[in-house]
Amino acid sequence: MTLGESRKRSIVKMLSYRAILTALLAIISWYFTSNIGQTTTITVIFSISATAVYYAHERLWNKISWQVQK
Repeated sequence: MTLGESRKRSIVKMLSYRAILTALLAIISWYFTSNIGQTTTITVIFSISATAVYYAHERLWNKISWQVQK
């Protein structure tokens, strides 16, 4: 038996979370740089990296049974 949620649910949850944070990061980057090229580079690189880390983190936690109620 697998604990936690399905891979599909993890992916959908990750994508919605990343969309919100990507918009926030773009706003913050634009505020500090006032440069669309730098803002785009910062936002794209960080968002791709953070998405991969978030997904791996979620999947790892799904393997840990600590405090999971059945």
